[in-house]
Amino acid sequence: MIRDYETLFIIRPDLTDDSIEKEIAAVRDMITGDGGSITLEEKWGKKRLGFSIKKHRYGYYALIRHTSDSQLIGKLTRRFELSEATLKAMTVIFDGGAGRMYGPAPVLSGAEGDDIEVAANGEPQ
Repeated sequence: MIRDYETLFIIRPDLTDDSIEKEIAAVRDMITGDGGSITLEEKWGKKRLGFSIKKHRYGYYALIRHTSDSQLIGKLTRRFELSEATLKAMTVIFDGGAGRMYGPAPVLSGAEGDDIEVAANGEPQ
């Protein structure tokens, strides 16, 4: 079944820039080669991890949002597990509505006609 997915993966920080680009390109090629299409690619760069992963305190983050067949997700997971360059990876179904919480806060009318702003978590401010 064709769906929208979001894949976030962390690459070892001790790799060269060329090696990091090759890892990202390999994932991109795997997605497009299997009939998928990439809608967004973001390189978040080197960031400190919350805890050590395979004795690394830092990692290079990359995010790819794509539309592809569900069978590709198993192939991607297998590739990430076998790759020495990948520290962690996760693929989730992308729900475009989840990003709405960052939009402008909705305004409700109070009992006396005053406007009440509502925070992103739904609590009145």
